[in-house]
Amino acid sequence: MIEPLSVSDLLKAPIPDAPQGKQPVRLIACGATKNVNSIVHQLHVLGFAEVSEWTPLLPSPVSGEVIRILIRYINVSV
Repeated sequence: MIEPLSVSDLLKAPIPDAPQGKQPVRLIACGATKNVNSIVHQLHVLGFAEVSEWTPLLPSPVSGEVIRILIRYINVSV
């Protein structure tokens, strides 16, 4: 069985599939499970991101909280 990555490992991990000319930005939602999932679903309704684009719930270093991460790409300025 593969051990899931920690939040720290996910934040340090390179993003090898970044589109040409774009750089990744990681967006992080932290808090109680119900609240984090609520925000993810609200952002979906607003057309910001599909729910499936976020990571699954990850344990937070803060007791009683979880984290979900979304990666977006921005154009590289020249």
